[in-house]
Amino acid sequence: MFGEQVQSTRAAQKRRTAARIVEAAARLFTEHGFQDTTVRQIAAGAGVSVGAVMAVGDKESLLSLVYDQAIADRIPAPPEPAKAGAAQPAVEYLAHYFDPFLGLFAENDDLARAYFRTLARGRPENAALGALRTLTENNLTAAMVNAGMPEERARLGAQVMFAGYLGELMLLAAGTTDHQQTAVRLRTIAAFVAAQEGN
Repeated sequence: MFGEQVQSTRAAQKRRTAARIVEAAARLFTEHGFQDTTVRQIAAGAGVSVGAVMAVGDKESLLSLVYDQAIADRIPAPPEPAKAGAAQPAVEYLAHYFDPFLGLFAENDDLARAYFRTLARGRPENAALGALRTLTENNLTAAMVNAGMPEERARLGAQVMFAGYLGELMLLAAGTTDHQQTAVRLRTIAAFVAAQEGN
């Protein structure tokens, strides 16, 4: 029993330390940029050793953790199921679902591009992208089902929307589009997917 308490205390301490490291990384990346921030600075900012930082991850991993947390904090919950006979169209929810994420990326183009490059490399620690995909597709599916679309069709629509979102992010990262164009194209995809409700 004592051993379990010690392990629980150590695990909690490890989580707190990791959170401090990610917070310090977020602050320093914002203040100095991704390239000009060092692991040593992150360690100093978090009040830990360089080894403790590296146990959480390298700079790219830390940037992923920073963005993954920021994105998770902004995910809009799906609308409640409509009462019988009063189903609301899902298009508004779908059209604006990704707005908070685009807003996050617009806050700091340099950091956003560094994050996109990390995603494009497909590193194993980017598992949070899979979790984001699952949550996003579940939310979008729920919104369409709540609006009266059959679940199988809603699931396919959600997959189309998430794939479109990732594609638009890659174009944004490459500098071939801007945030407004991205938002417009995502709304066009949403309108197309929502129009399938009655088909």
